[in-house]
Amino acid sequence: MSCRRRTTVLRIPASALGMRTRREWERFLNEHEDEFDWEPGHFNESLSESRPWSPSRPEADLPGPPDRLDIRDPACPDVVPGPFLDYCLEEILPLPPEQDRWGEDNTARPLKKKEAEKYLPLFKALFPRFTLKDMEFVRWCRYEWYDGSDAPYLYSDTE
Repeated sequence: MSCRRRTTVLRIPASALGMRTRREWERFLNEHEDEFDWEPGHFNESLSESRPWSPSRPEADLPGPPDRLDIRDPACPDVVPGPFLDYCLEEILPLPPEQDRWGEDNTARPLKKKEAEKYLPLFKALFPRFTLKDMEFVRWCRYEWYDGSDAPYLYSDTE
């Protein structure tokens, strides 16, 4: 049975991990399939929509997935496209009705310096060359969603 949930993740675009093609991304996912899980305390491919939705240009009108991950969608030039790798921090399922604000509190923000230092070892475990500078691409995202659909696309370039 599907229900409303609130998810908090650390999110990074595949392109920030050095992957430039969908083939590289798919290979990475296959290589780490046994390590991934959608439960808190694990990495996994993001369940978010693959593109930001724009009221002036519905998702159905956007072009299909690009061959290269680092190409920005001209319809949404201020966002970094997915796919994303998420590290799940928290999952509230089902979301109690008194906490359900239907996405009003959805947020994505850069990590604070102390957060970047705290979470760096998680990323270094999967990517040994990962540095504190690389943590600039990681975003703290919290969103509410109905688990029978894609989670909202959230990623912000700025504070």
